[in-house]
Parts: sequence; C-alpha cells; structure tokens
Amino acid sequence: DIASPTVPEISKVYFYDVPNAKQSVLRFGYPALAVTDDDYYPAQIMNYRLGGGGFASQLTQQLRESKGYTYGIGSGFSGSTIKGPFTIRSGVRSNVTFESAELVKKILNDYAANYNENDLEVSKSFLIKSNARAFETFRSKLNMLRNISNYGFDDDYPKQREDIVKNMTIDEIKTLAERYLNTDKMIWLVVGDAATQLNKLEDLGFGKPILLNEETEDTSDIIN
Repeated sequence: DIASPTVPEISKVYFYDVPNAKQSVLRFGYPALAVTDDDYYPAQIMNYRLGGGGFASQLTQQLRESKGYTYGIGSGFSGSTIKGPFTIRSGVRSNVTFESAELVKKILNDYAANYNENDLEVSKSFLIKSNARAFETFRSKLNMLRNISNYGFDDDYPKQREDIVKNMTIDEIKTLAERYLNTDKMIWLVVGDAATQLNKLEDLGFGKPILLNEETEDTSDIIN
C-alpha cells in the first residue's frame, strides 16, 4: 500500500535557483483530498471562483487582469484513490515574485469572507451547463465508465454531482474554503533567480526561505 501524504504542520517556502531567470515559476499547495472523499467534488465547486474558472476566477482577475503579473494562473484539486494535491500554479515576471505570492496569500485568506451570492450563481451557471455537455462524446463516456470502475462511483454520479451543484449554499462554500485554503499549512515553492528574489520571500511570514540548490534540511514534504 502507498502511504497517504500528510499535510505540513506549518508553511515553508522553498526556492530553486535559476540564475538570471526572467520569470519565476510558482507552485503553492499541499496534499488535500482523494477523489473518493465526500468533500472532493464540493471543494471543486468552491475552487471555481478561486482559480478553476479561468477568466472568471479571482486569481486570474487580480494577478493577470488587474496587476499584469502573469499571463496565466490557476488552482485545483487533483485526487486519486489517495490524497492528491491542492495546487496553485503560475509563472510570473521575476521582479514581482514576492508581490505575486503575497497577493495569492491574501486572496486565499480572504476568500471565505468575501464569497458572495454572485460568486455562487456564476459557479452554478457554468458548472451546470458544463456538466450537461460533459458526456456527449465517446471519449467522455468512456472516462465516466473508467471513474465508476476505478473509484466505485454510482452509475448516476454525474446526476448526483449536478444535484450537489444546484443545492450548494454560500455557507457550505465558506466552510469548505476555511477547511481547505489554509495558507499556514502549505508548501510554497518558487523557481527563479535567488540573487534578486530569495530574501524578499521571508516577508511572506513563513520563515527564512529554504534554498534547494544546496544542502538543506529535510524536504520530503514538498509536493510535486
């Protein structure tokens, strides 16, 4: 059996140095949910307005549209029969590495409190329409059968998920956000130019960043 990964007890910042890099690659997250967990699909609904909805997501609206830090950013849950990661992923200009990480942290911390009726309606509208088209192709139907076989889903799990979307409430979304968007228990990984960006990241409040290109303390809790 494969042991399930564990959630970090505290957040740490890890940095991999690519000298003179003009861009920083960001990967923030932690081991979250298995696809068979009851909260897995509800958490995906919660994530839609955070970073799963493309231009409808807060991460894209703030880091791309408002600040111009990146061409793309997203977040999501990726589980299997064991816990998979919740990950925020982006590439940003090197000179706004800290600012990008700081803004991501703020968005996560504020998400539950700021989530409103419009956010819920936008999420429901997209997901209901998307689910209605999700099984129109042979490939998608084959994938549905694979999910039933691999994960023990009920034959009508697409209908069950549609009902979950329709019945989701703001309070449920807020509870999910508070449960699964804890910035104090994440791995914050940055790949970029250490000479100009490493030390700034200490201001995130997670201690001194750990440089991975040299001998460091145990890094076995880093998520892929």
